[in-house]
Order: sequence, then C-alpha cells, then structure tokens
Amino acid sequence: MKQIGELKPEFPVQGWSQFLTARKEMLDSFDKARTHSRKHKVETSHGNVAEAEFRKWLNNFLPKKYAVTSGYIISPGISDSEKVPHFDVIIYEHLDSPILWIEDSPDTSEQGRSLAIPAEYVKGVIEVKSAFKNKTVKDSIEHLRELKKLMSGIDSNGELFKLYLPENFFCGIVFFELRKEDEFDKQALNSIIEGIDLRGYIGGLILRGEGHTKQLTGKIDLFSSETATISTVKKPDRSLLISSHMSDSRTIKDNFNLGANLIWFKHNFSGYAFDLVARLNGTFEIGRISSYHAIG
Repeated sequence: MKQIGELKPEFPVQGWSQFLTARKEMLDSFDKARTHSRKHKVETSHGNVAEAEFRKWLNNFLPKKYAVTSGYIISPGISDSEKVPHFDVIIYEHLDSPILWIEDSPDTSEQGRSLAIPAEYVKGVIEVKSAFKNKTVKDSIEHLRELKKLMSGIDSNGELFKLYLPENFFCGIVFFELRKEDEFDKQALNSIIEGIDLRGYIGGLILRGEGHTKQLTGKIDLFSSETATISTVKKPDRSLLISSHMSDSRTIKDNFNLGANLIWFKHNFSGYAFDLVARLNGTFEIGRISSYHAIG
C-alpha cells in the first residue's frame, strides 16, 4: 500500500487561477459599461459598474461574518443636522450590526442598495475609481477625510455608547485601470502619500495597466525611510506602466520620510484579497504573506 506523506505547501496552489478569473470578470463588466457610456454626453455608468462589481466580488469572497455595501456610516457623536457622506464600499460586521436604514431603488440590484451602518461595526472603507490619475487620487483621499471625526478617537472596551470607528479600521483606494494617456501622470503616485493622516490607510490597488499583455495588477504600498528619496518616475521616459516605481518621499518629522511604491505583479490581486481578510481578522503583518492561497 502506498504510504501517504505529510502535506507541504505546493505552488501554484489549487484555485489560485480563479482569482485571475474574478479579476477578469470585473474588468469585462467595466469595459462593457464603458463602451455603452461613450454613447452618452456624460460618461458615468462605467464608474458605477466598477463600484458595484467590486462590491459583488468582495461579498462573494469575504467570510460571511462580514458584508459589503455602499452607504453611510452613522455615529451618535455627529449631529443630525450635518450632512452624512456616502461611501462606495463599506465592509462591516454582518452578524452583529443593525441596519439603521436602507435607501433602495427599483432600478438597482441588491448590490446597489445603500445601507446606513453604525460606526462601531464598520471594519473598512474603500474608494473605487475608474482610472488612476492625480485627480482621482486626490478626490478619493479628500472623500475619505470626511471620516476624520470618526477616526479622532477610540472607544474604550467598556464603552456602552460607542462613537468612533474601531481601532483596527482601515481604508484605501481601488482603481480599475491605469490608461496610456495617464502613464506619465507622475504626481498621482506622489499624491497617494497624502492619505497618511487617515487612520488605517493602506494605499491603493490598480487592477489593470493598459497595454499589459499579462494579467498584472499594480499594488501601491507606503514605506518609511530615514533618508529622503527622489522619485524614479521623474525621468520623462519612465512610464508608470513599467515594472516598479518609487514616489518622492515626504518628510513627516526628523529622520522620518514617507513614500509610496507601485509594483506590477501577477499575484498582487490575490495577495490584496487575503491581506483584506487578515486585516479584518486582526492577523495582518507588514511584509508577511497573509495566506499561501494567494500564491500562484
């Protein structure tokens, strides 16, 4: 009888290629909507589809103790007279959170509904944009800053009436593509750093680079350094679509500089997915692979 040996990690792992299928399905739906929107004077539908497709993928992927919606984050610490901002992607504790209200429309799917979630049950917020460029980066960060009041404190464990986002809350930005017309928009990478004042800020992800023949995903991570760095993308012939890039660093305080790295890699989408799970479960560690399931 053949003896069965101990299991050891095998690469590529089973099921890894399905992550590329999920990525392709999101981008195919986005492309279809973009083609249709070009027939209209104002192109907006592909942006809405990008948000809905990303929410749909997340809802299918994440453990069911979490859920994903667009909508509002509500705190008793903010007056009813203040305008409540709407967010593209809210990840919250599905099993424990009440739904304060639902904005529904007969023209939208369940994924398009807007829910109001109490702040203490919100685990993460992700802004979704069609294209990576300086304007969309700045707009996304400015919108995330509308959460600053909810980030300004942390409720004690014994607090009965909670006011703030949880201690392990995170936020970031997802871009569906980097287009050839924006490949030299070097300031976009520098602008990513501006989110440093946001609690739990994780940088960004670019699902596709126009012209790439392989299914590469761009991941934008923040890094710290004791010495200032000069952007590799300052070279006029250095496209953001090629290989990896480092932004100009920004001095935060003495001997502490912050920068951003953009790296194109086939495993970035699956890696990002399992990093989200690790962040939600409180097991994420910088510089460590969150799961072997992410490795092809």
